[in-house]
Amino acid sequence: MRRLKPVWYLCGLLALSILWTPTTAHAQEAIVIIKPRTFSKRLKMEFGVFGGWIPSNPFVTYIPLEARIGFHAAEGFGLEITGGLYPGSLGKSPLKNTINDDLKKFPHFLGVKLFEQQVFYANFNLNWTPITGKVRFAGAQWIGYWEIMFQLGGGVTGVYNEEYIGRKANPELNPIQMRPTFNVGLGLRLWLTQWLNFRVDLREYLFQKQIGRGGLSQHLSLMLGLSFIVG
Repeated sequence: MRRLKPVWYLCGLLALSILWTPTTAHAQEAIVIIKPRTFSKRLKMEFGVFGGWIPSNPFVTYIPLEARIGFHAAEGFGLEITGGLYPGSLGKSPLKNTINDDLKKFPHFLGVKLFEQQVFYANFNLNWTPITGKVRFAGAQWIGYWEIMFQLGGGVTGVYNEEYIGRKANPELNPIQMRPTFNVGLGLRLWLTQWLNFRVDLREYLFQKQIGRGGLSQHLSLMLGLSFIVG
């Protein structure tokens, strides 16, 4: 076997150095150091306004409006009180109207009735934030800090046992019922500034069905909103 001369070893090392140098320089230029978050939410209050959508009921499209007040006991742990309404959703159901129109041709048609229309809700929640990170778009000076939260809570949901229209619009015949409610969810917080953040929450709410019907009513809620901290 023919041995390589030392000059070939030298040429090989020179070629590797030429190929390696630009790559290393480029890698060094691409390194960007993003500093840790310079602000803290510990022992601060947070206030927020949210709107959303509940897609789990095929008969009624709920568009909740919600307000929140929170307190950050620690950087990764917080308490929150939430309250919301369902404006404009009661008695409006395109699917129900379509079914009623189709069934009117039958002589014994009694109509489709909706049960447990939601009116409002209020909850006390615990938030745990175990995952944090940051994002920076190419060429931009803005750095966004984000957090992923796990949420657990309980409260009440106000419902009408039957839809609140016609004869049932009388509060004496169809009073609002208070149902104990449990909720669990996941949230994402993106800090736009040191005091303002954009939030996305996905929560599952569970409460007891109408007495005598058994089981649980559940709905999935997608909420978007803005919150700000003070203190």
